[in-house]
Amino acid sequence: MFKYSKRVPKDGSDAVGEILKAAADPKIISFAGGLPAPELFPVAEMKKATDDVYDENGKEALQYGSAKGVLKLRKTIAKRMLDREGIKTDPDHIMVSTGSEQVIDLVGKAFIDSGDTVFVEQPTYLCAIDVFKSYGAKFVSVPMDDDGMRTDALEEALKEHPEVKLLYTVPNFQNPTGRTMPADRREALAKLAEKYDFMVLEDNPYGDIRFAGEHVPSVKSFDKSGHVIYMSTFSKILAPGLRLGWAIADLDVINKLTVLKQSADLHSDNLAQYIVAKFFEENDIEKHIEKISQLYG
Repeated sequence: MFKYSKRVPKDGSDAVGEILKAAADPKIISFAGGLPAPELFPVAEMKKATDDVYDENGKEALQYGSAKGVLKLRKTIAKRMLDREGIKTDPDHIMVSTGSEQVIDLVGKAFIDSGDTVFVEQPTYLCAIDVFKSYGAKFVSVPMDDDGMRTDALEEALKEHPEVKLLYTVPNFQNPTGRTMPADRREALAKLAEKYDFMVLEDNPYGDIRFAGEHVPSVKSFDKSGHVIYMSTFSKILAPGLRLGWAIADLDVINKLTVLKQSADLHSDNLAQYIVAKFFEENDIEKHIEKISQLYG
């Protein structure tokens, strides 16, 4: 019997791996995982962007890079976050990650000690549960209704568990319910985080792919105290194989996450970062997202 750490699941099961394995079968149309439709991948445009990167920045793209991420890409993200999410930020407050899943892991590593309390929506994303559980978290589930997490129930839970350190939420098209939190609850959540001094991890992988209703500002856009960490990904609007996501947070938090990231992988794929930045430079991302949203709708 090998002497694994307590972080390793005892049953050795891999639910996500099984979902992805089944979804890879061309005979199966899977609704179990968030797999984008491959016919929507902008292959020709990405090929051109890749060729241009090799011609213009080949040596830099193939070299080691900054743990925080390629500056050009972070500038691109900062502009998009202001235009799209109402988040006023700058490249120093942004860290590029190896997929958004890495942000969940780094935030768990940064904020959770064994026995710490983490609030989650009821129900919530199973991979987040697995990550936080690996760091010894205790969970408190906050009830939801058709408008997502109930902030009145959240405040009651906060009074019962003032020791909470972290809350994880998917406010747009919540995984797995598909519910979206309205703006007034998002603002209330940001205020509660400041009042009760806990961190909010706002996960927004699906927010751009809206085919009905009006866009709702992010929780982070209501954050006045630095208690909200915003995370998103290029997996749903470009391609998941790139493995690129990002986090936006208070400078001290971002710097701590960056140090932890260096210990994990030094930096995310440098070439992929240059390619995505070039894709944004050469293409209309909104037109591409509109095409994606129409097909999914």
